Amino acid sequence: MWQERKIITYREIAAISAGENKEPLIDVRHYDPNIIARYEKKDMFPYTGERIFVRDTVARKLASANKALAKHGKFRFRVVYGYRHPDVQKKYFEQRRADLRASHPSLTDEELDVLTHNFIAIPSAAGHPTGGAIDITIVDSAGNDLDMGTQIADFENTERIKTFAKGLSDKQKKNRLLLHAILVREGFAPFYGEWWHFSYGDREWACFYGKAKSIYSPIKFKVT
Repeated sequence: MWQERKIITYREIAAISAGENKEPLIDVRHYDPNIIARYEKKDMFPYTGERIFVRDTVARKLASANKALAKHGKFRFRVVYGYRHPDVQKKYFEQRRADLRASHPSLTDEELDVLTHNFIAIPSAAGHPTGGAIDITIVDSAGNDLDMGTQIADFENTERIKTFAKGLSDKQKKNRLLLHAILVREGFAPFYGEWWHFSYGDREWACFYGKAKSIYSPIKFKVT
């Protein structure tokens, strides 16, 4: 059903306790090399090289979801981001916060943090530094992205990137619903502010499914 859904706020995420089960980070393609995994930015190269890493359970669930996706046609997943080092998250957050401070000088520090979180998650609450969050889309047999209405991380229109945005074509809606259905069925939580962002085990996931504690918390990881 195509209707706007509530976007989880920072304050809701902050109310969730952070857990950590020490699960390792592994290559996102470890259990299914048919998944395409390729960064669109090079910010993680100093830490992981060209490989995208996620928690072991996330990789397992993606492999299972990719097999389920194949039943709907000659489709497969394309992952463009997984684990993000906390230092990279902090850098992005501080840059956006500084930009927003310039345009919203009357906000308190707390109000500015909450506003910034709408664009770049506060590092302590962010999913990518836990290894539980992914940015993902679907490609066809030729490797072309299905039409989702926008590209991944296209923030020019913050309304259109919402999962259940208005003004999309029937085809774009169908494609977004397919991505959503396959991943939610596997236990991932969607972030309704960005159609491409899903997570498992982080605080946003815990909030979405009504759990008091996350499975994962931010970790510092670097391939050696």
